[in-house]
This record gives sequence, structure tokens and C-alpha cells, in this order.
Amino acid sequence: MKSRNRREFLRDGGLAAGGAVALGLSKTQFVLGAEAAGPEKIRGVMVDAGRVPERMEYYRRVVEFCSEWELNALQFRLADDQGSALRFTSVPGLLNHKNAFTPDELRGLAEYAKTHGVDLIPELESFGHTGYITRSAAYAHLLDRGSDPNEERDFTGVIPVDAETLELFKKLYGEVAEIFPSVYLHGGCDEVNWGGSAQSRKALQTKSRAQVWAEYLNSLHSVAKGLGKQFIVWGDFVVHKEPEILGKLDKRIIVMDWNYGVNSSAKVRETYLKLRANGSRGVGAPGLINYRWGARAGTEQLRNIDAYADAYMEPDDPNSLGVILTNWIPSRYIQDSLWDGFAYGAVAFQEGTAVAQTSAFQRFAEKHYGATWSEEWDEAFRLIYDFAPTVRDRATESWMGVQLIVPWGSDEELAAAARDTRAKQGPFVRVKELWESLKPSVRKNAADFQAFGLCVEYLEGLYWRGGVVAGALEREPAAKLIKEIAERDATMAKSLTEDWDKGRPDDSAAKSGPVFDLRLKDQMLYAWTRAAEYSASLAGEPERFYKLTQTKGMAT
Repeated sequence: MKSRNRREFLRDGGLAAGGAVALGLSKTQFVLGAEAAGPEKIRGVMVDAGRVPERMEYYRRVVEFCSEWELNALQFRLADDQGSALRFTSVPGLLNHKNAFTPDELRGLAEYAKTHGVDLIPELESFGHTGYITRSAAYAHLLDRGSDPNEERDFTGVIPVDAETLELFKKLYGEVAEIFPSVYLHGGCDEVNWGGSAQSRKALQTKSRAQVWAEYLNSLHSVAKGLGKQFIVWGDFVVHKEPEILGKLDKRIIVMDWNYGVNSSAKVRETYLKLRANGSRGVGAPGLINYRWGARAGTEQLRNIDAYADAYMEPDDPNSLGVILTNWIPSRYIQDSLWDGFAYGAVAFQEGTAVAQTSAFQRFAEKHYGATWSEEWDEAFRLIYDFAPTVRDRATESWMGVQLIVPWGSDEELAAAARDTRAKQGPFVRVKELWESLKPSVRKNAADFQAFGLCVEYLEGLYWRGGVVAGALEREPAAKLIKEIAERDATMAKSLTEDWDKGRPDDSAAKSGPVFDLRLKDQMLYAWTRAAEYSASLAGEPERFYKLTQTKGMAT
């Protein structure tokens, strides 16, 4: 049984807003009566403005898409290690993205979302992912790192026991609360590495890590509560990595559970039941694009969405608040090529996973593109999901997937590609053929279909250029080949750049150079531009290209 939204509740009850008068009810009493039937589950998606801010027009379009597909929430990540997407006025000296928004711009987006029945939920990182604070000169002294050299070095945090940290977030939370009318305030607090600072080491002499964690999160919750907000934190530490934290948390803190590698609804449900047994409320957070994927997410990621929808969308469980589909680091993918993934999540959250698995992509093709469903449409979606390139969890000879690669753009990378005879090219030539054949059937949102097609062309070109250099080449064919590679690279770089400039700032840091803590696989356009410049240089030195491809042996 699916959970009903407010429109359905009123409709199924045989009432319309105008009918309230006939019953002697005020409009306010009528709406409150609907609320009394039980709160509506959260069904939402997330945008990662903290990593790469996109154009305001795009965020408004996401709001419109949510409204059209009956998603009632949009989680808006405001900041990360790379910078803040909001120019805070309450705290000067933070590290801002050059394309950061003013408070009035985000206030306007929140109002726009409200008029479309979408709750814009702000997320401000408050423990880990706080480089927007600690990478600034003004607050570098608040940086905390892990004390164990074996811990993950990529992550850091703010010092949780420094009084200045909490005072800082009192100001930041106050400004966020004034901009966003949502009843929720997400404080982040995932992927934290801390304990190495002098203050933290001193605190850990008398308290456990779980105590420090819980006391800090409870203090943040008190700040949010004082602003009239319900506080949300990510669940990776408080449920999975250091579960003893959970029992020490204020029960009113909402835990957002994420695990992008789990496809079992029973396992996800098991985590939720731990939350419920603790007296806590939970929100499920499956992933679309995440650390495992590049330009597209694969079929197994759809199963991750299914698992969370099954576990967290029980209609009569008040402790389970709903599900938000996360989507990470916009520079990993082509902006308008992922609407089908959002639509899949929307159908799964609203009508259940069985319906999503059998009809979500057909509905998307018909509703979003105005097309008639066919075997060709079915094959195109099946292939693009089944063969989406992914990061290998284990380097084994029996691994059967398509390995996520980046375009070679240096002598070392080219030599490695020449040795790697195991790289699989996938069926992207076939998907490209299908895209061309389906183009005449698209009657709506042609620009989105073009973006999907560009994604297919990118994948086809990426694996073609990786495959054609594998194995020893003859001298004369090699000279012709590098010229062809350079020409194709230049064409793709131009197309990717034009697409970026449509929906993202054309002077974005992530567009044209390396960004702090992002890898080449996280920056599609920059990685390709870099590769195109390299292949262009080799086209003028075909003998060097030939010699670099002669390295023998298989890649390790």
C-alpha cells in the first residue's frame, strides 16, 4: 500500500477545499483535520551545491520536477570542504565558492519551492566536511584531524570541544533558519576524522569518543531546537561505525541512514529498527550518483533505492519519516542526463518498488519525453543501467562489470592504458544507435534527451579511446590513430563545455581545473579537457605516441 499525499487524502475523503464550508469548517480546521490523519512521508531528492554550485534556473527546474513527480522535499547541501554555496552575512571570512548565492537568492528559491509544494531542507555540514570553515584563514585553528595514522586521511573535522565551534554554528544556524522556512535543519556530521587536536586529546582523557560525539551533536540539536527546527544528522557513525553514540543522543535527533552498497531491504530495515528501538526517528537515504559511479549509476544502484523505499516507506510507522534520494558531486555527470533516475526514485517512493521496477522508465519516456514506449526504449534503458561503469570493489580476474576509467591524459596514463587488455568497452555503440533511432519520437524536453545522448556519446568515446590503444600498435597506423583520437577528443571537449555552460556557471572552479579533494573521476569535463590537450600534443609527435603504446604486459 502506498502512502497518500494530501491531495489524495482530500480527494479520497470526498472533499475539496471549497467543500469545507458546507460542513461548517473553516479552511484552517479542514487542513488540520487532514494533518491529524498522519504526517505525510518525506519523498525527496538532494542537490549537492556544496561541492559544485549550479545555476539558480537549474534548481528551480529541480523543484518543478519534484512537484510534477510528487516528490515533496528537496535537500539542499549548502557547503562542503570545497566551499560554501551561501554567502553568510553573520560570519565573515568563510571560504565561499566564487558562484555562491546571496541569502536573498536562496530565500527566493525556498519560497519558489513552497509554492510548488516542495519543502527545501537546508543541510549545513557541522562536524566533518567543514573545509569551508577550516580552510579559511579566519578559522583554520578549528581544524581537527584523527590521531590514528591508520584512520582515513581524506576526512577531517572541526574541534567538537572548542567553545568557539559551537558559537560559530549558533550564528550559522540562525542565518540558515531565517532563510529556509523548513521545519528541518540537517547538520551533516558524516565522514568525520577527529581527535588529534590538543583540545580533543585532553577531552578524551576523561570521556569516551562516543560521549564527545553525542555531547557535541546534542549541543547542535539544542541550537536547532531553539530556532524551532528539527535536527537531522547522517547515520554512518551514529548507527554503523560507532553505534554506541546512538544511545547517548537526544531522542529527538533524526538520523538519516545511508549505505550505497546495500541492496537488501531486510538489512536496511534492520538498521531502521535499531533506530526505532532507541526511540529515534529515521529517514532513508539511498544514492543515485555516488562514489561508486561516474556519468551514470547502474542497475544495482536502483536496487539500493528499492531497499530503502521498502524499508522506510511503511505508511503507518511514525518513526520512519520517509526517503530522500541523494546525488553527489555534479561535476561527475552531465546535468540533464539523470532525470530518469530521479523519476525512478519518485515512483518507488510513491507507489512502491514493484511498480517502479516494471513501469518507471516507461512512465518517464512517456511523461517526460512525450514518446511512445517501445522495445527500443526498453533496451536503451536496460543497457545504460546494466553496463554503467563502476569502481571495482575488488581487483579480481573474475570481475565481470565495466570498470570506471578516466580518459588518459599523460604519458604514464597512456602507457598504462596500452597495457590494460582487460578494459571492457561495454555496449555503448549499441546504445548510441538506439539513441539516434529514438530521437524522432521525442516530443518534449528535447534538450534533456540531447543531454542523455551526449552522455552516451561520452561513454562510447571514453571506452573507444581506451580500447584502441590497448596492445602493441604498428608505426604507420599509430600515426593515423592519434590524429583521429585528437580530433574526436576536441569535438567531445567542445560539446561537454557547451553543455556545462547551459546549466552551470561558465567560470566554475570545477569546470577548468583540479578542485580540492576531488579526483579526476569526479570532474568529467576537466578530465576530458586535460586528455584532449594531451592527445592534441601527441598528434604533433606521432612517434612519441607510438613508442608510449609499445609497453608490454598487463596492467596490475
